[in-house]
Amino acid sequence: MGENDIRIPKQKRSIEKKQRIKDAAMKLMSEKGYHTTSSNEIAKEAGVSIGTFYSYYKDKKELYKELVADIYSIVLSPMNPVSNDGNASSNEFGNSSDGHPNNNTVLDTSNLSIEETVYLYISIVFEGHEYQSEFQREIASLSEQSDEFREIEMSNKKHATEMFSSILASYKDELRVRDINTAVYMILTTVEAVVHDTVFHKKGKNKKAVMQELTAMIVNYLFTQES
Repeated sequence: MGENDIRIPKQKRSIEKKQRIKDAAMKLMSEKGYHTTSSNEIAKEAGVSIGTFYSYYKDKKELYKELVADIYSIVLSPMNPVSNDGNASSNEFGNSSDGHPNNNTVLDTSNLSIEETVYLYISIVFEGHEYQSEFQREIASLSEQSDEFREIEMSNKKHATEMFSSILASYKDELRVRDINTAVYMILTTVEAVVHDTVFHKKGKNKKAVMQELTAMIVNYLFTQES
């Protein structure tokens, strides 16, 4: 089937069938990993024929790309700007009835100190990684193995980088660092490494203490302390 023949579901039944394929893929890839999960296994788990699978997706990688995009759309949604009426401009984390984490956190920093702002950002990242954590662990693993998979992940994380850059820009007169782009890279890389280790390898970790110390470290790096 050619790329132009990929079906775009419009009717409820077709939409539900495609969602079953996505749910099956996420389940199997979380349990077995991407490379040891086949398109045939996904189709069988979803209760559809392999022909139906290929009517919705060119191949397994295209399905994986869509799953990654879905994940980041959900976990980064609290970072959307807050409108003038105090409401988020798009959906926050879904509720538990549709499988999304309960999370009412929105990145509204208008009345927060820098310490509170950084802590809020870190808390959003932590909570986001706790949604479908086994699949996110597979995303992280694949990103370390291949530049191609790394690009799939990074293309969906641009919003987080832009948002943190915007936060720092709003405090530019108080910053000790001058190269904001490099600072953002260092901070987000550090936060990601700490969050991955804490969420994916939970044993012996005090999440609240980790979040507090990580906040203090970032604030001390960014800002000149008052004497």
